[in-house]
Amino acid sequence: MNLGWICGFFIGILGIISHFTYIHMASEYNYWLLVIGFFLVSLSGPRRF
Repeated sequence: MNLGWICGFFIGILGIISHFTYIHMASEYNYWLLVIGFFLVSLSGPRRF
């Protein structure tokens, strides 16, 4: 695992948690946090071509 995968995972989890609970500054952007987390995980995953 590299840093992009770890950051993407935590950003995605923050997006999910802020969807169900109120977190100042995160609840407004919960969808975008989830999308950014997904893209970070997918871009930093293993490359198997």
